[in-house]
Amino acid sequence: MRRSILIALTCSALLAFVAAGCGSQGVTAPAPRTVIGTLPKPAAEPATPASKLTGDPAAGKAIFVKAGCGGCHTLQAAHSTGTVGPNLDTAKPDFRLATARVTLGKSPMPSFKGQLSDQQIADVAAYVVKSSGGTP
Repeated sequence: MRRSILIALTCSALLAFVAAGCGSQGVTAPAPRTVIGTLPKPAAEPATPASKLTGDPAAGKAIFVKAGCGGCHTLQAAHSTGTVGPNLDTAKPDFRLATARVTLGKSPMPSFKGQLSDQQIADVAAYVVKSSGGTP
């Protein structure tokens, strides 16, 4: 009997010791790897007919409102707080990206090609770029 109690206590102590050691190393991360050569650059947005035009930000503001852009996007200048699409104030898209997204769309954003003229797309892109502080 004494021997079985001793074995039980030893097993309990060993189990407690092993359990206490679990996770003691903390969170691990993979070691950084050295890249030889160059990293691939993200593909540039395609040039669209609207990207070759000069947009009018004042006209673009009315188009932004009329097209319902604020329902999906946050843009402080338009007093919009949509959360479906990116926050344009923090994204700060450049003119080429803005014209490509409005023209071609990208899930979940629909394409506005055929709904807006190339000049209207350039105008709304100019408004977004100017209002968000993006690169013209």
